Amino acid sequence: MNPAAQAAKTGRTRVAPVTVIRFAELVPSWGLDPLNLKEGNHRASYRYIGGPPGANPPAPLPGWDFANGVVMAPPGNGEPLHDHHCEECFMVWDGRFEVYWEDAKTRARKSAVLGKYDVIRFPAGVMRGYRNAGQEDGYLYFIHGDGEYRPPVWHESLRGDLPPGARFEPYVRAPACDPATQIVRYEDCQMNWNVYHEAKLPQGKRGIRRYVGSVGGEREAEGPPPSLGDGEVSFVINENRTGSGAPLHDHPDLEEMFIPVEGRFAVHWLDARGELRQAVLDPWDACWVPPGVQRGFRNAGREWGKLHVVQGQPGAPPPEYHQDYSALRG
Repeated sequence: MNPAAQAAKTGRTRVAPVTVIRFAELVPSWGLDPLNLKEGNHRASYRYIGGPPGANPPAPLPGWDFANGVVMAPPGNGEPLHDHHCEECFMVWDGRFEVYWEDAKTRARKSAVLGKYDVIRFPAGVMRGYRNAGQEDGYLYFIHGDGEYRPPVWHESLRGDLPPGARFEPYVRAPACDPATQIVRYEDCQMNWNVYHEAKLPQGKRGIRRYVGSVGGEREAEGPPPSLGDGEVSFVINENRTGSGAPLHDHPDLEEMFIPVEGRFAVHWLDARGELRQAVLDPWDACWVPPGVQRGFRNAGREWGKLHVVQGQPGAPPPEYHQDYSALRG
C-alpha cells in the first residue's frame, strides 16, 4: 500500500493534502542531462509529480504510485533510446511524435507515429525514445508506473555523450509485452457510457475512453473493455457536456489526478472539516487527490470538454459515494 493510502487507513496525517498545480506556474527544466544540449535532443520537461532528488526546479509533489509530466520538444527533437525500471506511457497532447524502440530479442528498430491523444505503453526492459515529427513545437505527456525516481538506463550508443556514473547496462528481466501491441489510437478507444449507476442522472452523464486498466466502475461489463489491460496505473479521458460530471466519491486505496486537456473543469472535494472546496482548472492544470478524500468534478465550460484522469493503481473497486445512489441500480 502506498504511503498516502496507508496514512488514510491509519488515521495519521496524510502525506499531502489535495494539491492544485497550475501548468503556467511550472518552471520547465531544459537540462536534465548533458544530452539536452545536443541538437536533436533539445526538450523542456514540466513535471507534475516526481523527479530527480534535488532537481531545480523540483516537481510540486513527490511521486508515490506514479509520476507524470509533459515534455515540450521543438521539431525534430526528443529523447534518445533509454529504459526505465517501471512501465512508461506516452500520450500526445499537441502535435505529432514518432516513438521508436529496439526489439528486445533482435534489437531491430521499430517505430510508430502518434497523433493527438494517441497512446503507447512501454514495459520495463525495452529501449525507447521519441522525437517531434511535426513542424511546430510539440507536447508529449508521460506517466511512469512508479513514483520513485531512478536514473534511466541509456542505450550503449550514447556512452560517449554522458558523464561517468550514467547507466548503460540492459535490464536482466525480459519485457512483459511487445510495444507494438500497446498502441491505442484515440479514435479507436471506444467510449463507455455505462460504467456508473449515477451516470443515469442528467448531471452525471459522461463518456469514458478507457485507455489502460479498469476504472472502478459498477457496471464494467455493460460497456466496451479497456483498450489495454491492467498495468501499473489506470487512466482515461472523460468527455462530457457543460455542467455534468462525477459526484462526490472516494477511492480509499489509491491516489487520483485530474487534468483537463480541453475546456475548463471544476474539481471539488470535502476538506478535513467536511466543508466543500473547489478549484477551477484550465487546460493542463492538474489537481491531485490523496486516498480518503471525497472528490468530484464537473465541466465548468460552455462546450464539451475532455478531462484526463489517472489513478495510481489498476483494478480499482467501485467508488464510495458521499450520497446514496442505490435507487438508480437495476
